[in-house]
Amino acid sequence: MMDSKNMFQSTDTVPAKQCRLRKNQHARSRRGAMLIVILVLLVGFLATVAFSVDVAQMHLARTELRSATDAAAKAAAIELSRTFDVNEAIRLGTEIAAENTVNGDPLLLAGGDFSFGRSEADRNGRFVFSAGVTPNNTVRVNGRRTAGSPSGPIPLLFGNVMGFSEFEPEAIAAATYIERDVVLVIDRSGSMAGRKYLDLIGALQIFADALNQTPVEERVGLASYSNRGSQDVQLTTDLSQIANALLRLIPAGTTSISRGMSEGKAIMDRSRNADFVERTMIVMTDGLHNTGPEPRGVATQLANDRVTIHTITFGADADQRRMREIAQIGGGKHFHALSAAELRAAYREIALTLSTVITE
Repeated sequence: MMDSKNMFQSTDTVPAKQCRLRKNQHARSRRGAMLIVILVLLVGFLATVAFSVDVAQMHLARTELRSATDAAAKAAAIELSRTFDVNEAIRLGTEIAAENTVNGDPLLLAGGDFSFGRSEADRNGRFVFSAGVTPNNTVRVNGRRTAGSPSGPIPLLFGNVMGFSEFEPEAIAAATYIERDVVLVIDRSGSMAGRKYLDLIGALQIFADALNQTPVEERVGLASYSNRGSQDVQLTTDLSQIANALLRLIPAGTTSISRGMSEGKAIMDRSRNADFVERTMIVMTDGLHNTGPEPRGVATQLANDRVTIHTITFGADADQRRMREIAQIGGGKHFHALSAAELRAAYREIALTLSTVITE
């Protein structure tokens, strides 16, 4: 017969075992749930890492594409300004692009990736490109790593995890140059003798110094006038010829602005291809037109030939009204100078607005 002590122990053991069994089952259940959570988090972590790697790859490829496209546009623009040959510009731009890698591969460009046209500043100072408009001053390049491009799209390392396997970036670069032929038309009538003519020589030296600060080589010619006009220097990059010619001229006679402009037009008629070169005439006087044809007629001929005309009047007796109208006909600006300092400032301002190189 079981004594009371053994009976007590037997009846007390069953619930305890059941409790321990339930605890063990609960612990195993919790461990299983935690494993599932850990696996989900691990998958999410790996997906995030893969996504981050692809994003970094895309950012790097986009930066490389931008640099390669910029380089191609600059090279093509420089070659176009040097040769005036669209095919040569495409050839050099393509070569320079291929020297730059995007995602480890050379950037290959097709001829259709190059556009030629004209960029002009809008009211906000932003350059706006128009394809096919002359005179050409811009090469626009479309750098592509797309399915339809010679280089093809960029394969991603882990893109399939996120449902896409390729990246297709594009970059646009427009290199703008302003190459100019400039003809200076100066007054050497009798009223310019003495101090005024020395002031003019000093102002034109400032003009030459300012041109030397621009990134392209302008060609400059010189015409002058009194009662007759003369062609003093044909278009040249050697600006010392302008200075030397000024020293040889002797102010005398009456004032025929039109004849000076006509001689300047004859120099400009021998300028470079107007489809690629901006052409500018700067006409200066200190007096009133009193001999020869009306200057506004010559201005109209120049404007029809796509020559921009700036005008400068020097001194209180200069014909501001007529010279302002000539500038309006020629699509340029009129400057009035009462002193040598203002004359230098006018020539310098014109010079610094003649040439620039901009990449969009």
